[in-house]
Amino acid sequence: MAALTTARNTPEMADGGRMRVYPVEANTNVYLGGIVALNAAGNAVPASATTTVANALKVVGRAEYVKAGIPGQNAINNPGIAGAISITARKGVFLYATDGSVGVAQIGLVCFALDDNNVTATDRASGASVQQYAAAGTVVAIDQSGQVWVDFWHQSAASA
Repeated sequence: MAALTTARNTPEMADGGRMRVYPVEANTNVYLGGIVALNAAGNAVPASATTTVANALKVVGRAEYVKAGIPGQNAINNPGIAGAISITARKGVFLYATDGSVGVAQIGLVCFALDDNNVTATDRASGASVQQYAAAGTVVAIDQSGQVWVDFWHQSAASA
C-alpha cells in the first residue's frame, strides 16, 4: 500500500480493543476472573505452564463472560468442540496472587502466568531448560495483601 497523499478516515476498534472475543478450546473450562491465554490454534484457554516445550500461550487478559451465553457465566466447553462457545477477555490492570517471587523489585517489569490465578517473576521453574510460563503483563504495584496488580492493557513488547 502506498503512503498517503491526502487525508484518511482511519477506523478505530470499538473500545480501543480493550475487550475481545475469542473461541474457547475444545474440552476446556475458562473461569470468570481468570487469566486467559490463546493457544497456537488461537483458542482461549486458562493460562497454564508447560513442562515439555517452550510455552506457546499468549496472555490476552482477564475472563469476562461468555459471548453466546448469559453474561456472568464461566465458559464451560467440556465436553465441546473448539469454538462451540466464546469468551470475552478484557485488558486492564487486575489483581492476582503470586507464588511469592513477585515483589516491589519487579514493579515495572514483566511477570509471567503460572496458571490462571497466579503470576511469577520468571518464565520457568528452577532448572527448566525451556520457557514454561507465558508473559502476563507488567507489574504495576504490590497490594498490601501481597497480591500483584498486573497491567494486561499496556503490556510490554515481551508480553504483547
